[in-house]
Amino acid sequence: MSVANSTEEIRGAAAYVVPNTSRLMRRSTWMEFAIVFEILLLLMYPHWRAEPLAWMLAGISTPLGGWLVLRRIVLRAYLRSPAPADGRLIDARWESLRFAGWGGDTLTAYRLPSEAPAKGLVLYIHGYGSSLRNAEARCQHMNELDLDIVGMNLRGHGGCNLRDEWTLLKLVADLEALLQQLSLELEQLPERVWIYGHSMGGFLALRLGAHPSGWWKSRLAGVIVESPITSYPLIIERNTSTMHRYLRFIMPWIRWILRREHERIHPDLPVRYATAAIPHIGLPAVPILALQAAEDQRLGQIHFDELSKALTEHQTPYELHVIEGHHHTSEKDTEVRKKLVEQWLRPEQKGVLI
Repeated sequence: MSVANSTEEIRGAAAYVVPNTSRLMRRSTWMEFAIVFEILLLLMYPHWRAEPLAWMLAGISTPLGGWLVLRRIVLRAYLRSPAPADGRLIDARWESLRFAGWGGDTLTAYRLPSEAPAKGLVLYIHGYGSSLRNAEARCQHMNELDLDIVGMNLRGHGGCNLRDEWTLLKLVADLEALLQQLSLELEQLPERVWIYGHSMGGFLALRLGAHPSGWWKSRLAGVIVESPITSYPLIIERNTSTMHRYLRFIMPWIRWILRREHERIHPDLPVRYATAAIPHIGLPAVPILALQAAEDQRLGQIHFDELSKALTEHQTPYELHVIEGHHHTSEKDTEVRKKLVEQWLRPEQKGVLI
């Protein structure tokens, strides 16, 4: 098995330059060490507390320390993935493949081959805090439609411990590298490719589908999103909406920290807080099927509404469906969702670009 280098000509949707800054050499880390050292001096040498210089340093260190604590909290909350859940797949038919993702990180993907001659390939992208295992039933359902299924536990998820400095752009770069790797793994490339994204995976699917590249650029037949995230700012604002009103004045600092960190991690593609949303991230030029859980207690309807608004101004065929009795999680399913996906993916059914 050969492994594709992520620096090949597969670029388009993500960022690829790896910053050379060492974590230990960052100024903020050294400042944290200095403040801790200052606190230790005050604790170990009581006579030092009587010195004016000690109080002067404390006056400088207190607000600086508060800022560094806030920064540390923001980084852990938004730039570190949750503890990976069990991502081990149950169906023994899955075939694993290794490839080089963003920054040369070695990742594992899985392919569920069709038992009949395949009519195409679906790249499935799971959501935040989830795993490919949680979506295995959805993958098996599409596999029954004579389609090859490819997916992976995204970095920081499902047993992959690449949790630190976690960004959506790294995930998109990983997915591009996975698709490129398939050109080396498959004896015959599929004539049609679909991208299916759930929740956060919907955001990634829209970004990836809007910037196709490589062998699959001319073969991309459509994008399916289910209960998708469509705006990074909306996620941040929702998570901080429960913050005590006396603390909401720090929101501009949170935005500033996130913007600066994203630009440091991805120097080749500066990220602006306000534009990490549709339509700025791009919309695919292929048909789009958008499914929304009516009982979505995690995201609500606001992201789907933003997508609906953007699609009405976009020159692309699309279908929008709100599914009653359907929930946000990929661990539960409904017959309505299955039927809509079947009708859209089967060549003999309405809604598919043939």
